[in-house]
Amino acid sequence: MTRVLVSGATGRLGAPICAAVAAADDLVLAGRVARSLGGGDGFPDLAAAIADTRAEVVIDVTRPDAAEAHCLTAIAAGVPLVLGTTGMAVEGAARVDAAARAAGVPVLSCPNFAITAVLMMRFAVEAARVLPDAAIVEEHHVAKVDAPSGTAKRTADLIEAAAGARPPISSLRLPGVVANQSVVFGAPAQTLEIRNVTTSVEAFVPGALLAARRVGGLAGGLHVGLELVLD
Repeated sequence: MTRVLVSGATGRLGAPICAAVAAADDLVLAGRVARSLGGGDGFPDLAAAIADTRAEVVIDVTRPDAAEAHCLTAIAAGVPLVLGTTGMAVEGAARVDAAARAAGVPVLSCPNFAITAVLMMRFAVEAARVLPDAAIVEEHHVAKVDAPSGTAKRTADLIEAAAGARPPISSLRLPGVVANQSVVFGAPAQTLEIRNVTTSVEAFVPGALLAARRVGGLAGGLHVGLELVLD
C-alpha cells in the first residue's frame, strides 16, 4: 500500500484525486494539503504534512507559483512527486531537475493526466513526421492560470522534435469548457485534425493514480510526460 499525500486537495482536481486514492485498493490517502486546511482536516503546509504522514508519494495539483517550492520540499524529504501543476518557469524546472538528480528523487511532471490526451500527442508526433505544417488550438476553462497550457507546450515540443518546426499555438478561455485541444495538420488539398475533448475533471483521475503508482520506478531527476509510465 503506497501512502499518497495530495497537495491542492481542496481544488477542482485535488478533491476527486483524494476520493480516488482513498477508494483504491493499493493506495492510502496519507493526508491532504491546502492553505485552507488545518487541525484534523489536513495540513496547510507541505513540509509538515510529509513529516507527519510518512508519505511515500506526493501528488501536487496547486498553482504555477507554488510548483517549484513544492517540488523542492518533496525532494528535500526524499519523497517522489507527481506534478500535475503546469506553468512552472523554465528556470524553476532546471532547479528542480538539478536538485532531484542530486538527491536521487524522481519528479514526474504531467502536463495532462488524461490518457486520451497522451494518445493525442503520440498520434500527433506520428503525423508530424509526414505532415510538418501544423497548428495547435487549446481551449480551457476561464479559471486556468497559464496560457498556453502545459499540454499545448508539450505537444509543440514533441512536434518540433519530430518535424523540425514548432507549430503556433492559439489559446481560448471560455465558460463551459473543461480542457480540449486540437492539432491540425495541413497539406495540399487536405487536412488532418487530431482532437482531444475532456468533459469532466474525472478524466484526469486515472492518470494521476497511475503516475503515483509508477513514479517511484523512475530515476532521480525531473521527467516530463505521463507517457513515460503509460506503457
